Amino acid sequence: MKHRAAISRRQFIRSASAAAVGGSIFLRGTGLRAQAGPAKSRVILVRDQNVLDENGIPKSDAIQAMLDQGITALTGKADPVTAWKTIIKPGDVVGIKNNRWPYLRTTPQVEAGLKKRIMDAGVQESAIAVDDLGVLQNPIFQKSTALINARPMRSHHWAGVGSLVKNYIMFVPDPMVYHPDSCADLASIWNLPMIKGKTRLNVLVMLTPQFHSVGPHNFNPKYVWKY
Repeated sequence: MKHRAAISRRQFIRSASAAAVGGSIFLRGTGLRAQAGPAKSRVILVRDQNVLDENGIPKSDAIQAMLDQGITALTGKADPVTAWKTIIKPGDVVGIKNNRWPYLRTTPQVEAGLKKRIMDAGVQESAIAVDDLGVLQNPIFQKSTALINARPMRSHHWAGVGSLVKNYIMFVPDPMVYHPDSCADLASIWNLPMIKGKTRLNVLVMLTPQFHSVGPHNFNPKYVWKY
């Protein structure tokens, strides 16, 4: 196994911007807050206590509005399309890295909202792909010039939490290699040629609570280690 240069969490944060989509349970109330950080990093927190319908399903219009609030606050632009055009260009080939874990996946509403605005920025639909387990074989991801990293926050037996850093683990052929020492080497994945320098936006979704064997999805532990 080749040596992987370690990357600290602070170094990782300095290299990426992040937008967080939050809803009921984890985040209460409605509002928008920007938190100052290192010179190259901004974190935008968007809240909407009414993002879920009476059946606990995310509302598409609410999700789109939250994504739009996040990107305009992040870029300082007046409207979401102009904001997206500052990070995505018409000639880009865009991979949206989701998380397909069936008990807490990146919701279709989030995926659709991101794809819509990427197309509004001028990217052809044929140059956009949404994928997780198949990214290494996906031709769009193989030739991508831009990546959008979107997944829910979840608990994790080894890392403590599974979040945006860990979401790129499917870009390696043997994900289990990166699990020792509480997944300490995960951030080194971001230096791989297929990823390095391509991430334009990180979207961390927190719409419902979920911990191992606890939460609204009747989680079955036998699926924890299945990739």
